[in-house]
Amino acid sequence: MSFLDLVEAVRQRPVEEQIELQEILRHDLIDLRREEIYQNHLEGIALWEQGKLTPSSDVDEIMRRLEEE
Repeated sequence: MSFLDLVEAVRQRPVEEQIELQEILRHDLIDLRREEIYQNHLEGIALWEQGKLTPSSDVDEIMRRLEEE
């Protein structure tokens, strides 16, 4: 089933089911984002423990580091 077929199938469902699907997807996306944040946290801890991450309150330095990536 293509993405367009899926969208059309959803559009043909009753409004109540569309709303329920929307809520399911919203919660799933929140959970996925939460997992992504957690994985970034673990990566940060590992980098910190390896001495590859140093704290900084200098915004210009932080922006420069982000541009280097």
